[in-house]
Amino acid sequence: FSSHQPYALPLIIAGDYNCELSIGSCVSAFLSNSDDNNSSPPKDEGKEMDEYKLRECAAALRIPLTFVTPDQLKQWHSLYEDVQTYVYDNCWVLRRTKTGPTRMAVDHDESIDDGSTHSTDLCLKPWKLDHFVYTSNTLEAIKHWSTLEDDAESSKIGLPNERVPTDHLPLAAMFKIHPHPQLDEGLRKQLLASLEELELKQDADTRNTNAAIDNEKISLEEKLELQERVVVEEKPKRKKKPHPEMIQHIRQSRALKKQLKQTQTEERKQFVSGRCVLERMELQHALKMTCNEWIEKGRAK
Repeated sequence: FSSHQPYALPLIIAGDYNCELSIGSCVSAFLSNSDDNNSSPPKDEGKEMDEYKLRECAAALRIPLTFVTPDQLKQWHSLYEDVQTYVYDNCWVLRRTKTGPTRMAVDHDESIDDGSTHSTDLCLKPWKLDHFVYTSNTLEAIKHWSTLEDDAESSKIGLPNERVPTDHLPLAAMFKIHPHPQLDEGLRKQLLASLEELELKQDADTRNTNAAIDNEKISLEEKLELQERVVVEEKPKRKKKPHPEMIQHIRQSRALKKQLKQTQTEERKQFVSGRCVLERMELQHALKMTCNEWIEKGRAK
């Protein structure tokens, strides 16, 4: 592949996920960038999404909802966000093939909500635990095997059974490879020109701020030197504490640099916000780092 063009290899993640990719599960976060025109980092969707995450956290831990601790839920939210960020940084556009349930077994989740463990309260339930997840901007799912929707016997008595000796039905799918999409050349040049313009501006702002701080320090040092009466002593001098005005200058300089860093971080964030997947791929190809890394610390000069 050309080193002058960004390219994401076709990707298929297939197997037993041991979960249904339900909303709020950390595995479902891999599909949070499933819109081909996605132009913003995934965001939390408020109270309703928090409830989904709580339920999935409890299900993963096999405990009732009321038993989930604040620390466990915090870790769940953190893991969910880490997955979203990883997918976003890799510019993946992942989708799941529409395969059906592959496992028919006791519904253990029925006992989770109320803490009941009586076997008489449990029943068989179909589970979608096996999946094909693929990059939809480079692959197209054409065909896939049917599953329990075409197996009435297994749906009734469960898996494994005398006819099907495995607890999961096998899956297969066929994909068509598509040429990798590329950003229009005119848009690419415009994007990179805008990137260069912003970085040049930020470099100039940083140099001007540092120069202003250095000039102020020199002027202050000259002023303080004129005010001091130098007394020559034979014994070694102790290291003097900085003058109060110099201490104030140092503090103000640090605050000014911190404010400049925050301003530039926000400028980079606004520059990336609203960019489609292909634009972000071009940016990351040019920057040699992810957009999130660039937003956080800029590009080393």
